Amino acid sequence: MNWALLRREWGAVTFVLTVIAGMIVVPLALYFANQGPGPVATPNISVTSSARASSVETASPARSPSPSP
Repeated sequence: MNWALLRREWGAVTFVLTVIAGMIVVPLALYFANQGPGPVATPNISVTSSARASSVETASPARSPSPSP
């Protein structure tokens, strides 16, 4: 191995080694994160809506006073 090349291109070598390490670590992390004792519990949220009028009144834009002749 040419150590002078490695010393000169240390940024590229570090990037390649980081990508290779990520290709190993990320799938392992995803695999072990999904290894639970049972199914994932999802909250039971019932969503209901009613067709009633909103109590918020919409403000009409204020009219500017017209100039007097």
